[in-house]
Amino acid sequence: MPIAFLTLCFTVGLAVHAARTGRFSPWGWIVIFLPPLGGIAYLLIEVLPELLGSPRARVAGRRIARQVNPEKTYRALRQQLLDVDTVANRAALAEECAVLGRWQEAREQYDEILRRPNGDEPLFHLGRAEADLELGRPTEALAVLEALQQREPDYGSARAELLRARALAGVGRTAEACDAFETISRHHDSYEARARLAAVLAAADRPDEARRIAGEIRERLRRAPAHVRKLQAEWGHLAEEVLRRA
Repeated sequence: MPIAFLTLCFTVGLAVHAARTGRFSPWGWIVIFLPPLGGIAYLLIEVLPELLGSPRARVAGRRIARQVNPEKTYRALRQQLLDVDTVANRAALAEECAVLGRWQEAREQYDEILRRPNGDEPLFHLGRAEADLELGRPTEALAVLEALQQREPDYGSARAELLRARALAGVGRTAEACDAFETISRHHDSYEARARLAAVLAAADRPDEARRIAGEIRERLRRAPAHVRKLQAEWGHLAEEVLRRA
């Protein structure tokens, strides 16, 4: 079977997947206009981390993808935006800024996207909320998430749930945050949610519960395959920190 036909099938299939899961902008365009590398990046950054059960793991996926071209991606995306100022290009740059930890720039890009008529997709609101959290603005993040929930009551994702739990913890609504992290842990088997729950419990002067959960994380990772330990390393470190301090 010709390689061109296989590439076409691969591209179309991933573009349809992006559309059905609410990721078409920007991922659908990236998959369509940059075959097959765009499709490979989509698999690494969005699909694989989701299958592994950790919403936050998408960041690790992006880091893996960037190893192919570690120094040029940000500059290329910024130049692409200067050449053609579209929502898709801004979103791609915002995502890369998040990978690099340039949260203020990511926030600015999402702000501009959300002001545009075609920039009101839920994923852009989540991007803005995540940037607010990383910048230490949980009140603003929670406002963004609650406004999205009112506007899109049927929209739900593991990422949205986790961001809301983090925002609740950040504004001091500890009981609600713990309940939210517990729910995420049950439904998505999220290492991040469990580790963050342990940290919140430790901060709330509930050391016994915090140590129990952190110990469970350490034991699970000890028995997990190497690639899982690597992917979830950040949350293993957080669990170890809780065990040292709780």
